[in-house]
Amino acid sequence: MNDEWEQVIKELPKMFEEFLLCPLRSRNRLSNAPQKGVYTFYEDGKALYVGRSDKLKTRVREHGRPSSGHNTAPFAFNLAKEAMRNQDIDTANTPRSKLEQEPVFKKAFVKAKERVARMKIRFAEIDDPIKQTLFEVYAAMKLDTPYNDFRTH
Repeated sequence: MNDEWEQVIKELPKMFEEFLLCPLRSRNRLSNAPQKGVYTFYEDGKALYVGRSDKLKTRVREHGRPSSGHNTAPFAFNLAKEAMRNQDIDTANTPRSKLEQEPVFKKAFVKAKERVARMKIRFAEIDDPIKQTLFEVYAAMKLDTPYNDFRTH
């Protein structure tokens, strides 16, 4: 392993401690949010989803924007899939683009985006893309966020 890797890995616990000291914010109070970094959505004090972006304010808003689709609101999409578990919709094998058009699922997706829009958010300012990536995974694992699975779709 190279020295740079070892250094970044050593920094993660301290970065995480500092992250937890950052205040929780509502979606409509993002004016002084950092430009780049990692964000976490919280509901009732529980961390649910961690993401990263070089345009944090825009990215956070996309998750709860009514017009966002499955690619820009994946967290809400997964919440909608969960809400459909007891319905007669095969969310596991139906392509995302088709699910998004199915009327019952579409309604659940709208509700999920509204739910995400009400959640609190915590940010960590991280400019370096490698550190962002590693911290996203680290934070998701430390916080045991139920909606991060890091699978591609």
